[in-house]
Amino acid sequence: MRFLDDIAPMLAISANERVKQTPVRMLLAGLIGWILYSSGMNALLPAWIAWALLVQAFELLAMGPFRRAHGAPSRRRAIAALMSTALMGATYAGVALVIWSTNHPALVTLSALIVAGGLLTNVASGIESRALFFIGGGPYLAVLALMPVVKIVQGDTSGLVVMSLSSLLFVGTMLNVYFRVHKMRRAEIVARAEAERRLEQAQTAMADRAAMAAIVSHELRTPVSAILAGAHVIRGEGEPRKREETADLIVDAGRLMTGMLNDLLDHSKMEAGAMALEARDFELGEMARDTARFWTAPATEKGLTLDLVCDDQPVWLKGDPYRLRQIVNNLISNAIKFTPEGKIRIVAGAVSQGALRRLTLTVIDQGAGIAPEAMRRLFTPFAQGSAEVARTYGGTGLGLTVSRELARLMGGDLTVDSPPGQGAAFTLCVDLPEGQPTEVEDQGAVSALTLTRRIKVLAVDDHEINRRTIALVLQPLDVDLTTASDGHVALLLLEDRPFDVVLMDVNMPGIDGNETTRRLRASGGLNADVPVIGFSAGTESEQVTACYAAGMTDWLAKPLEPKKLYEALNRATYAGARADAA
Repeated sequence: MRFLDDIAPMLAISANERVKQTPVRMLLAGLIGWILYSSGMNALLPAWIAWALLVQAFELLAMGPFRRAHGAPSRRRAIAALMSTALMGATYAGVALVIWSTNHPALVTLSALIVAGGLLTNVASGIESRALFFIGGGPYLAVLALMPVVKIVQGDTSGLVVMSLSSLLFVGTMLNVYFRVHKMRRAEIVARAEAERRLEQAQTAMADRAAMAAIVSHELRTPVSAILAGAHVIRGEGEPRKREETADLIVDAGRLMTGMLNDLLDHSKMEAGAMALEARDFELGEMARDTARFWTAPATEKGLTLDLVCDDQPVWLKGDPYRLRQIVNNLISNAIKFTPEGKIRIVAGAVSQGALRRLTLTVIDQGAGIAPEAMRRLFTPFAQGSAEVARTYGGTGLGLTVSRELARLMGGDLTVDSPPGQGAAFTLCVDLPEGQPTEVEDQGAVSALTLTRRIKVLAVDDHEINRRTIALVLQPLDVDLTTASDGHVALLLLEDRPFDVVLMDVNMPGIDGNETTRRLRASGGLNADVPVIGFSAGTESEQVTACYAAGMTDWLAKPLEPKKLYEALNRATYAGARADAA
């Protein structure tokens, strides 16, 4: 019975082709009738015409339901359609065999043409299914096999070998043609299905990109508006207290914008399979406490309590603490966002799993929980739990997506448990190798060092706004600042006069920061050994390693934070002072 269900869709295509062949069959039926009349077999003529019309009418009726796209025809109708196909083939193949037996030269030729034409029409109508081809073309193949037998029965063995070989050759040719055409048809169907699938994927991707563009552009308007408004207030030279509040607003807006862009960049990297993870030793408790300490102020400001449960004994692991902290930051940020009152609990621990340690980090909030219908799209990019959530809290909807993809990239997973009305508990679970205790270098002397003289700084960046930003950030240090718009200009300036520090943008047109640094180091000139601090928006370990390999002495991530830039300048001048003393 499954055969009837599977063949029904193919009968729909075969039905259209067989109906198109009706005029040819009627013409062939008339030709056969004329032959019967010319041969003096008038008595058979009415019976033949009636039978031919009856068989044709039966096929039209049987194939009719498969030509109309109104639901799936029943199995009984599928049986009727298959019977009509077999009956049509048996009728004309049988007539061909009768005509063949007359031994009249013209009629013998007509008989061969009827068989050949019948096989070809079944190649066309049975291209979708081998079963359909053999049901309709089987009688013609049988007649080809019987033709030499008829000659033997009639006692005519002249040319029998040639006839038998010709029949075999013709059968082989027809089967070869059919199987090749059938294979090509199947390949066409597969290719068309693949093309439709890819088209659907492309349309979905375009819709996703359109949704992404709409969401991101909407979300970026908030921090951009805050930055522009704050800038206008500062330009107006209001009271000092208000300027300080405005500066804090601009900093918060900039951090919000940076977080959004980082999520977008991380999501794009993971989609492209270009995300790389570090593997270094870190202490779980220290990482958890630092992360919790970072969110204590925002939680307190909202009236929430942030509790950390962590083993007091040091637990050393080997992995990517930056990405782990990124995941936990996303989870705590969401917990603070969706918890109106109460507390947020962070539970961190690691247990032995053979040669590995199973790290488990759980963030539990006391919010309203997650509705079952929202749970299904919780980790979908650019999707919020509901329209109300999107309106109330905003955001790109990428935080959880990036977090789970990062967890899976580490070989773990991020799961959620949220009973209705009882908050949500997000759990990060990942197996990591055991790490080795390391000592953090004491950089207190370097951090505490102040600039004892006015240093000469060359800032190289292809964007004017970035050069103006660096000048603004360095203004409190009263440095002697020179700027260059590209690597070529920078190399000319470095040949002309000495500098104490070079700030080098990595990604520039023409020769980039790495190539500029390599040429500077190879020049042997006045500034060949000057400290070079690179800065770039690309934070992958491979990119940072490439900067150091090019000869840079330090590296900072964009957007440049004043505090980190000051610390880098301190390190550079401290290293230069030690070199001079030596």
